[in-house]
Amino acid sequence: MTSTTYSGSRRGAGWISYAAVMLLLAGSFNVIDGIVGLSKSSFYVNGARFVFSDLRTWAWIVLICGILEVVAGLTVANGSSFARWFGIGIAGLNAIAQLLYLPGYPLWSIAAFTMNVLIIYALVVYGGQNVTSTA
Repeated sequence: MTSTTYSGSRRGAGWISYAAVMLLLAGSFNVIDGIVGLSKSSFYVNGARFVFSDLRTWAWIVLICGILEVVAGLTVANGSSFARWFGIGIAGLNAIAQLLYLPGYPLWSIAAFTMNVLIIYALVVYGGQNVTSTA
């Protein structure tokens, strides 16, 4: 067996791949959550009290965040500075939205918040590097 060592240009490629894939997954989950919130609100905690507005408003917010996360996930692997900052921004926005969405679906909101924090970590520490670059 051979051990793999990463040169400076490949260091963190796994984290960038993680960020791209998780942005796509989180975005997909948020799109589904938004659609469910708009169509079948009985799926969520009954009688939940939100910081402001109601479940329908938060379903729209989560749906829009999900669409933006999918776009960010598709662009992060390119390694551009814009993609990095867009990914950090949308992951941060979604982390806040998930905490405010907490009354509707508590455990999932905490899991989604944690996932977004890891995405931000990956993009802050290793962002801007092209995943497909070679040493």
